[in-house]
Amino acid sequence: MTKWKAVRIKQELAEEVKKEVEKSDYKGLSEFVADAIQQRLQTLAKQRVTEYLERDKVARTPQLQAQLFYTPKHVWAKMTPEGIVEVGVTEHFQKQLREIVNIRTDGAGEEVSKDEPFGVAESWWFTFDLYSPLNGKIAQVNKAIIEDPLTLNADPFQWIVKVQPRQTEVDSWTDGLLNPQKYQALIAKPKAA
Repeated sequence: MTKWKAVRIKQELAEEVKKEVEKSDYKGLSEFVADAIQQRLQTLAKQRVTEYLERDKVARTPQLQAQLFYTPKHVWAKMTPEGIVEVGVTEHFQKQLREIVNIRTDGAGEEVSKDEPFGVAESWWFTFDLYSPLNGKIAQVNKAIIEDPLTLNADPFQWIVKVQPRQTEVDSWTDGLLNPQKYQALIAKPKAA
């Protein structure tokens, strides 16, 4: 591009910006430019959210998995410092469903029993029961997951419900659950024909 064409384009752009500033609520050119830069940065950030989520997931997955206990029905459980057990579905479960489109659970205050369904996960074609890893009472349901279950497809390490273990099982709630190594061995086994 010749130099005079570049100058003409810059002048036309400057005139368009000046017109935009005059007909808007901007107090001046610097406010217009600052707003334009902020909008561009927000657009770029939105375009890279998936990349950032994936990078974060890769960084924290091994650390997270070391804290989890598993059921053979592909549900994980983790004790919080407050003594409540967070319950979610495993990454293997999510990959088998390919795309979780709906999650339904019992509500807060409902009793749950070990190895009994507390809810369901739905893909476009199938519905699967979610089995409780312990006996207790649902203390909280993750409303964000219920309202937008597609987020589990990007990050299955999100809790679906929090369960208060029965008083008699506070110290023994992990009995019968698998540690990460045993769960990995379970999902690595070839399926019988």
